[in-house]
Amino acid sequence: MPGAELINSFLVDVFGRVEKIEERAMAAGLGNSVSITEIHIIEKIGDMGPVRMSEVARSIGVTLATLTVACDKLETKGLICRSRSQNDRRVVHVSLTDKGAAAYAYHKAFHERMVASVLETLSPEQTAVLAQSLAKLQDFFLSEEAGGNPHA
Repeated sequence: MPGAELINSFLVDVFGRVEKIEERAMAAGLGNSVSITEIHIIEKIGDMGPVRMSEVARSIGVTLATLTVACDKLETKGLICRSRSQNDRRVVHVSLTDKGAAAYAYHKAFHERMVASVLETLSPEQTAVLAQSLAKLQDFFLSEEAGGNPHA
C-alpha cells in the first residue's frame, strides 16, 4: 500500500527531526546541551508548576529513580530546584529556576511555531481532519504503551 509506506516513512522521519531540532534549539537558547528527556522533564514541570517528583515520573512514564538521576543533572545545570515538603519530609517537590523557566518558555515557543507553520496553510476542515488523524495516532501510541498490541 503506497500511501501507508509514505505515511510510515513520514512519521519515522518527522519524529527524528523534531527531536534533533528540539535539542539544537534548546542548546542555542540555553547556551548548553539539554537532552530530549531533560527537555520533556522541564516541560512537565513547567506545565504542572511546583510538583511532587513522583507525579512528574508518573506523567512521563519513568521510575522515580530514573527521574532522580535526570533531576540531578538538571539541578547541576541550574534548571530546576528540589525541596522537601514541610508537611511530609518524604515528599520532594521540584520546580523550575529562572533559567529553567526560560528554557520552558523557549521550548514552548518552538512548539507554537511548529504548529502554526502547519495550521496557517490549512482550512478549518483540513485542520479538523488532521486533528482527528493525530488523535487516532495518539490512541495507537497509548495502546502500544499499555501493551495492547496483540500482533506483536
